[in-house]
Amino acid sequence: MSVISKCFAGGVGCGLAGFLTNPMDVIKVRNQQFTDAKYQSFRVTGATILKEEGVRGFFKGAAASVLRECTYSALRMGLYEPIKAQYSIFFNDDGNSPIVKWLSAFTSGAIGSAIFNPVDVVKVRFQSQLPNNPPPYTSLFNAFQTIYTEQGLQGLYIGTSATVTRAAFLTSAQLGSYDVIKNNIFVQIFGFDKEANTTHFSASIIASVITTTAANPADVVKTRVMNDPHGIIGGPSKHMMHVWKSNGISGFAKGWFASYLRIGPHTVISLVLIEKVRQIIGMSSY
Repeated sequence: MSVISKCFAGGVGCGLAGFLTNPMDVIKVRNQQFTDAKYQSFRVTGATILKEEGVRGFFKGAAASVLRECTYSALRMGLYEPIKAQYSIFFNDDGNSPIVKWLSAFTSGAIGSAIFNPVDVVKVRFQSQLPNNPPPYTSLFNAFQTIYTEQGLQGLYIGTSATVTRAAFLTSAQLGSYDVIKNNIFVQIFGFDKEANTTHFSASIIASVITTTAANPADVVKTRVMNDPHGIIGGPSKHMMHVWKSNGISGFAKGWFASYLRIGPHTVISLVLIEKVRQIIGMSSY
């Protein structure tokens, strides 16, 4: 099957998962961005949003979130296997090595996020909008247009290094680990059926925990950089030092629970759906 078909399957699965988990993403972004008492934990942040903004508050940035998944995630999921094939040739491997799988996912995640960073910037800006502040943009198109007019391409690609780092580790921990857990452990060692839904679901559950833990530190830095458009604190390294000095190592775990409640279901929903779409269009599973 073509790369386009692989990207299509990735876009469908991740797009739906992105919409369904947007409420958790909003809570995570607020939890990581703000230090106010009302955003100090997942429960408190969720209660604050519900009280001040209603249910609609949980769907801020939903359109941008779906667009992001249908672009960035479609590409990272679609490029994984072609990149794995190239690494297999380079390392003279049959494509079954965990190292090759993790490296391939790391690379596909980095490429996807580097290209579609502007969508991520817009998503984070919408989700960070507090109820007492006027909406920064009137629509997705207006957001891209405004940022480009005010800051040029540099504004749309702010925080790219943090985004690429996060996406690379996330995809490696998510898709790479899923492939290793499913095929190298469940199928080869325990004899699970590679195409069974229960196999896909079980592998995705374990991968979701690994994914959240690997991506959270970079996610904290990325969120803060993207919400610092005028560079008041500085770039990713300055924000990283600011988090370290303010909260120590625990600062990089901030929002982990909220992040898991978004990444966990997102990982499970997206991977199970992607596998199902691949089967429907005549492709084998990962």
